[in-house]
Amino acid sequence: MNIIKASLRNAVRRRWKFALVVFVLGIGVVVLTYAYDIAETLERIQAVGQQIESEGAEPSAEQVEIMARGAGMFALFSLLNLAFGFGTTLFAFLMPGGMVADERRSGAIMLWAQHPMPLRSFYLQRYVGIQVATFAALAIFGLTAAVAALPPGVAPTTELGGVASICLTGALACAISFAITSLGIRRAALLGLLYYLLSGAVGSLLENPALATFPAVESARAVLRFVIFPAGVMRDLVAGFGSGVAWDWGATGLAVYHFVLWAGIACLGLHRLEKRPLKL
Repeated sequence: MNIIKASLRNAVRRRWKFALVVFVLGIGVVVLTYAYDIAETLERIQAVGQQIESEGAEPSAEQVEIMARGAGMFALFSLLNLAFGFGTTLFAFLMPGGMVADERRSGAIMLWAQHPMPLRSFYLQRYVGIQVATFAALAIFGLTAAVAALPPGVAPTTELGGVASICLTGALACAISFAITSLGIRRAALLGLLYYLLSGAVGSLLENPALATFPAVESARAVLRFVIFPAGVMRDLVAGFGSGVAWDWGATGLAVYHFVLWAGIACLGLHRLEKRPLKL
């Protein structure tokens, strides 16, 4: 059987339950969005809060009920939305499953080393199958998110940028996880996720307007954009799908750079692996 097809089927068999959980979370967001007008609920809460503040009196039972019901619904929506968004990224990091490092540690890699195909080509083909399965699942997640973000009766294709953002971010997360395991490092998904979260924290810190007056911050931004996870770059890139927005070729080049960077790291790790398959 073709290695890519076999890898794709194996990836689906290993992760379909997790993918189903993420999809159900997305469906939950869609149901809440269509069953309740979340934006209107938030406006109602703010209006009641302003009314209570302007009157300076104790809130009535009706106002308390409106605030409690709206706050509970908004909290549930926010929690589901956060879980769905985090789940899509975590799913992508988990897809490679630490296959290279785990098989090297268990010795199973020696079975593949006896095959006439070089180990590097063998694992790269398996990675392609995993990436195809990942991208297909992310496209479904992205369309689900697009449906949740749109009012009824509008085609989800108008939110193409959001779908592309989920797909590109997840594809890069999968590439990072594969690159880490190709270096022989176990728990690649966990390390990749920590890198993703740390990158978000550093990126948010550097974008703080209070730090704009320091010359060193601008230099740090210029350097770290080539090192940290390019979440902001992805947003700038997919903004070009919107009408009337010029395509950001700088963001495109930087996104391609990160994909090439992690692909190169994976190839270097696999090249090293061919010389010494077993960890001694």
